[in-house]
Amino acid sequence: MTRFTIGLLLGLLIGIAGTAAFLITAGGGDYLIVTSPRVRELEAALKNVDQDRQWLRERLDEAHDALAKLESRFTALAARFESITSAATGSDAASSGAAGSAAATGEDAAAPTQSPAPTATPLADHGEGGADGAGLETEPADEPASAS
Repeated sequence: MTRFTIGLLLGLLIGIAGTAAFLITAGGGDYLIVTSPRVRELEAALKNVDQDRQWLRERLDEAHDALAKLESRFTALAARFESITSAATGSDAASSGAAGSAAATGEDAAAPTQSPAPTATPLADHGEGGADGAGLETEPADEPASAS
């Protein structure tokens, strides 16, 4: 009976060692891990995170497109503003006769001059003693077109 017990214990030890070697080397442990309920929960959570990431990526692309449209609109608006302000300052300088008055007073025409700040209604163009010197009203400078 002792031989039988020793053989049984030896067989159990060799069997356990062989099973452990198989699970480690041949990838048999993967099956045990995959069938675990915790691993299945983690895989489901990972799939949900991937779906959320894809949804966020789509929203980010939409936001990027919207910002690109806003940027182009802003650039166009800035260019339009620049053209309006340059046209307004150009017409103010032409109507005030800055170059002619500089030549009449003997100032150097090439010297930089500061243009007056534009106002809502140019006072130099209206009322008595206007730009023509005869006390007659003159037409105001070109009004900028209203934005529509």
